[in-house]
Amino acid sequence: MNKQKIADLAQKAINTFNLPSLGIGVYHKGESFSHVYGQAEQDNLYPLASISKTFFATAVCQLADEGKINLDDPLKKSWPELKLEDKYAEDHLTWRDALSHQSGLPAHDLMRFTNMNKHDLSLKEKAEHVGHLKPNHELRYKMQYSNLVFALATHAFEQVIGEDYGTYEHQHLLEPLKLTRTYINHHEAPREDIVKPYIRDNGITEEVPFIAPGKVGGASSMLSSISDLLTWAEYQLKLQKENKNNAIAEHFLPQSIMAPSRAYGGANFGAYGLGMMMEDYRGHKYFYHSGSYIGYCSFMGFVPDLDLAFVSTTNMDSTDAIFALAYQTIDDTLGISDTDWTSKIKQIVDQKLATREENIAILKGKSPKNFAAKDNLLGDYENPGYGLITLNEKDGNLTVTIGKWDYPVIVNEKGKMYVEERLYQHELLPIEIHQNQVLLWTERALKEPTTFTKL
Repeated sequence: MNKQKIADLAQKAINTFNLPSLGIGVYHKGESFSHVYGQAEQDNLYPLASISKTFFATAVCQLADEGKINLDDPLKKSWPELKLEDKYAEDHLTWRDALSHQSGLPAHDLMRFTNMNKHDLSLKEKAEHVGHLKPNHELRYKMQYSNLVFALATHAFEQVIGEDYGTYEHQHLLEPLKLTRTYINHHEAPREDIVKPYIRDNGITEEVPFIAPGKVGGASSMLSSISDLLTWAEYQLKLQKENKNNAIAEHFLPQSIMAPSRAYGGANFGAYGLGMMMEDYRGHKYFYHSGSYIGYCSFMGFVPDLDLAFVSTTNMDSTDAIFALAYQTIDDTLGISDTDWTSKIKQIVDQKLATREENIAILKGKSPKNFAAKDNLLGDYENPGYGLITLNEKDGNLTVTIGKWDYPVIVNEKGKMYVEERLYQHELLPIEIHQNQVLLWTERALKEPTTFTKL
């Protein structure tokens, strides 16, 4: 294993993508190497975001192989109080459906944050709130990525085992694998060991406060060091190779179609297993899961027929550097040097971001203005699914508090109003304010706004 080549690749990615730090880990044919480059230490902790789903899905499959659940059992069998807007889905949503994102619900991701300003929901409360969210398709119609349905499944999981899901994962996954620098939730981890988060928006890099992802269970709560994450990737590689005709094997089998969405890599197919993504690259099938959260990105992947696993962590928001590192690592293992993935992907991403900013500029118009705050508008507004948002006044202008952040309300020359939400979703959210009601476009897949009523 050429460690200098890995170091050179890391430094190029740091320079090209403006990364404060970057952890890289590679396993190949019995040899492992991991290191953190830039402004962080080897044992520093990075939020894994959605890579957490691979841990939770593995735990669910373990239960299935022990005969405690069946992957095709409805979640309602384990949690009879489960409620959904779609009553057929309520009765028939299975573990397999939930873990392969086929619930009929779109992401509704903003709901992860809407209650943090007053009362951060418990896992049970969040699962109950999911029951009020609107679906946009029938059960099993298509894959739609959902952190919240994973939260729902986590609460059902706890009803089966009779304890906190984190306790189970510690006993059955972290401890056996000696993952001593991996934590289920942020409050368990030494705060000083978590790297500082950064976002890059409109060409500017800035540090932001660390914001915990909230209680979404097995969807995105975990933190880990780069060396522990590499051990996990090696374990997943081993599981995929050794398991056939059981629930663990289902973890790695296509369950739902995931159309390739990146404008690079040349994938011919994409699929989602149970908490695991998969596609092809240069004739090889590889498995992976990425994770992205405010100020962080992470990646775990492996290619079974090359006996190769690779991971990366960084404290930069929504960066495609993790995919450049993945493709470059596979190419280096194959002895192929025809593509500079770091430069290629940076160029593609820059154009994508430029297009996004052009679209935002069009919506804002030539002379956008802040919307003046009026006393009769201020206060808390609630939706049964999303919970609370708050209209506030700052320097005479109206803001909307979503979670722990205040976002300005702007209006263009045509009278269209938007919440300028650039921290998490990096977009303008259309908003309408009526007497005692706010209509906010929280989920574009619904093609209609969400109604919040004044308390």
